[in-house]
Amino acid sequence: MVVKHAGVHPKGTLQFIDVIESVKKGPDFNKVGALASFIGVVRGETEKGEAVRRLQLEAYEEQAGQILEAICRDLKSEKGIVDVQIHHFTGDFELGEDLV
Repeated sequence: MVVKHAGVHPKGTLQFIDVIESVKKGPDFNKVGALASFIGVVRGETEKGEAVRRLQLEAYEEQAGQILEAICRDLKSEKGIVDVQIHHFTGDFELGEDLV
């Protein structure tokens, strides 16, 4: 599977292991000393204490993809950063479910 550095994906179409493998296959992986990731989780209440039953994520795909790519480019310009990937998922997510 070819994984782009950023994009919008329907739930279930991209697995976390695919993202990790794409980084490991990158041309500059020999410069990598650590991999860091952030995985969102659907929480059961809002900051105001209101109950959450599920989360529905949407995106204006074309614009979101462009913005995510720009963020990746900016971050990759920082010294010591070898690769950056940002993936936004869409669909219905249940409580406690990973957003990857």
